[in-house]
Amino acid sequence: MHFNVARQPLIPAFLSLVILLILALCNTAGELVVPNLYAGIVPEELPLPAWGGKLEAFRAAHSGWAHTIAAFCLLFSALSIGRMTARFKLYGISTFIAMPLFMLCMLGVVTNPAWFSLIITATLLTLAVKNCCYSFRNGFSFDATFRGGLYLALMLLVMPKAAPLALMLPIALVQFRRTTREKMVAFCGLALPMLTWCYLNWALGGSFTAPVRLFCAQLCEGSWFTGILTSTLNEQIFCATLFVLDLFAVILFVANSYTLSTRSRHTLLFASHLLLLAVCSALMPNATLSVVALLAIPSALMLPVLFIRIRGGLAQILYPVVVAAAVASLLLFS
Repeated sequence: MHFNVARQPLIPAFLSLVILLILALCNTAGELVVPNLYAGIVPEELPLPAWGGKLEAFRAAHSGWAHTIAAFCLLFSALSIGRMTARFKLYGISTFIAMPLFMLCMLGVVTNPAWFSLIITATLLTLAVKNCCYSFRNGFSFDATFRGGLYLALMLLVMPKAAPLALMLPIALVQFRRTTREKMVAFCGLALPMLTWCYLNWALGGSFTAPVRLFCAQLCEGSWFTGILTSTLNEQIFCATLFVLDLFAVILFVANSYTLSTRSRHTLLFASHLLLLAVCSALMPNATLSVVALLAIPSALMLPVLFIRIRGGLAQILYPVVVAAAVASLLLFS
């Protein structure tokens, strides 16, 4: 029977996802990142140090649990994206190709020494994007907008270098035509994690403003635009290839957007904006090409457009080539 890669049913897509997941977690980077818990802040002022550093410290102390949690997070993120694309019928056809495409993108993350915190970041961003997209409906959606802002703030606390993605929330609120009251609720969700961190830090005897100063120090430390130059050749090739494929997908989406439903058009336009914000994150001071973790979610939403809109024969060739290249990159450079 002829297998159409663009119209992947649930079972083949899920099996592909599981195989890629096993390959990824069996080839994670072995070196450990030395956590930067304080970034110049006096330790006495900060009983609750940086979130990302604590995650890497947990991974160093409990490698088995870290791999188990990472597997659950990757599986949950991929299934969430696949369910959202199927529920919204984003591409006009029934397909679950977004699930293995998400895992293909994440293959570029597991070779990074900070792979555990990057996977947690990608999961939080998935939840933020999902809730923002679910807010696009008739009537009020206070719960979805609040959760979208909440998960986005948690993601930023784990990865401060992803600060440009904070613009995702106002873009979503405008793109999905939310009311003023819903916008206020969304920004309350965005502010809540930082305020909670400040309060708990103060309650434990530290400074109320220390978490804010730590976040700003982590955000601004280092030199601008050095991430691409200091990354390995494998990371540069992986990110460049992913960016080029995303660019073609965006072009095909713009050219054929008139054929899509209103929800599909607005959702994919939101994903296009998210791609741009993720690329901007790579230009932050001392940012690395770990930005692939941020690109994975919008890429998983946009890349199916590429495989659906190009000629069937070309898609049948391009998809296995992309899979083989991603797996070879993982196995050769892990």
